[in-house]
Amino acid sequence: MVAQVKLRTLTISLVVVATVLLGVSAFAQDANKLEGTVYLRSGQTLSGVIRIAELGVVPGSGIGTLLGQGGAFTVEVDGEDQTVPASDLKMLEASWANVGTEQDPRWKIEQITLTTTDGEKIVGKPTWLIHASEVSIEGQPAVHAFPLAGTNFSPDNFISKIVLGEPLPEEVPPPAEEAPAPAEEAPPAVEEAPPEAPEVPAEEEISLPPPLVSEVVGNIIGEGEMSFTITCPECGKKIRITIKAEAVSEE
Repeated sequence: MVAQVKLRTLTISLVVVATVLLGVSAFAQDANKLEGTVYLRSGQTLSGVIRIAELGVVPGSGIGTLLGQGGAFTVEVDGEDQTVPASDLKMLEASWANVGTEQDPRWKIEQITLTTTDGEKIVGKPTWLIHASEVSIEGQPAVHAFPLAGTNFSPDNFISKIVLGEPLPEEVPPPAEEAPAPAEEAPPAVEEAPPEAPEVPAEEEISLPPPLVSEVVGNIIGEGEMSFTITCPECGKKIRITIKAEAVSEE
């Protein structure tokens, strides 16, 4: 009976230990599950669970779930090395430059800026000699950029930025200042015509009454006076006309 109780207690203890170990393992796996977005020099972005995002081939040059404890970046700042593990990293920015020629390119990382989850910025230089790039996102094809790979190499595939967690919001350019509306041109002034001089009425034509016509009353005489009366056709008044005749001799 005592042996059965001890066996049952041992079994329960093993089950508890196994449960705890499984819980710790699951927690560690979730802690190393780095989700984020990797930006390439070409402008391409790769988002998801980051398996590998390396800028070199030595420890301290990359992060990812395939690396121990998620990996880390180590940079040299003022002659001293500073390491930021993946758990404390929010963003990495890398500045690439070709220090060679187009025929003989020599690409290197001139500067690395690490932003921690606390908002601290650490600006330094890589501590590794071979500068390369490799990106592997879970469920997506890997992208490589090895300067010694010959024709398969493209500097557009270099990693330029890594953001862990939610991707950065797209920068919206500020609205362009609206140009002031052009002032409305005043309509050309219309020259007022000088006032027209009042029309001077033409002088009224004075119509003369028709010639007075009347029959001569009396005898025609060679010399003497003759009187007769006519009627004005306009006013109807009687007009008496006296004519004095004198005989003249022919010259």
